[in-house]
Amino acid sequence: MKRHFIALVAVLSMMGAADTFAQGRYHDYHRRPNHGYYGRSGIELSVGYLHSNYRHKDFTAEDVDRDKGLDGLYVSVTKDFTLVRRTLYFQTGATYAYQNASNRFQQAGLQVVSDRNEHYLDIPVRIKFAMDVMPNLRAFVYAGPTLDFGLSSKYQCRARLSDNQVGKYTYNYYSGKNKVSTIPGFEASNPSSVYRRFDVDMGFAIGAEIYDIATVKLGLDWGLINKNKNRNIADYLITNRNTFYLGLGVRF
Repeated sequence: MKRHFIALVAVLSMMGAADTFAQGRYHDYHRRPNHGYYGRSGIELSVGYLHSNYRHKDFTAEDVDRDKGLDGLYVSVTKDFTLVRRTLYFQTGATYAYQNASNRFQQAGLQVVSDRNEHYLDIPVRIKFAMDVMPNLRAFVYAGPTLDFGLSSKYQCRARLSDNQVGKYTYNYYSGKNKVSTIPGFEASNPSSVYRRFDVDMGFAIGAEIYDIATVKLGLDWGLINKNKNRNIADYLITNRNTFYLGLGVRF
């Protein structure tokens, strides 16, 4: 996974260099009056916070339920390809995201601690519009789909059964496999709530570029594909993953 991410960064860097070279005289890396340096490669490194929740719509009960959600961090590398100079761009790249949710509850008289951890790799395909607001400050908005690949989604419970014994229960949302539990009420079974790894999100974001170097953005993505893989469940229950994010970036 790490090798793939590094390779993608290298490819985007070469594409950025080629894009800058191709625009030649229009991007001589000199200062345009009141508009900052506009000859950058269009590559951006971003980090930020994100929050996702799963929305469950049950057609049999005509009910919609949302879980408490997961919080985490993301790091992304994107590249802007110029369509209309300093105005319209095509943007793509890669994003790695990690999220976690922890909880405490009572089960069979025991204090149980639960954790859910998820890892994702996203590939955005966006159209970006930018405009000058004032000298050295530009506003932008982008929108489009994101290809979402689930790398890992696991749930684990732990409870102290005695002074020298700790019970554990683990479940993999993608494979449906779990490990034998020693916590009462969490016996091993063949759960049917298996999720799809692949999803397509549709979303948008707004943000600002400062001195053509730093960026700040906030956005929303809505999952379009039912995450439930089991057909017996998918026929009546639709589960979608929606995400809010806030990030800071540096342009090169």
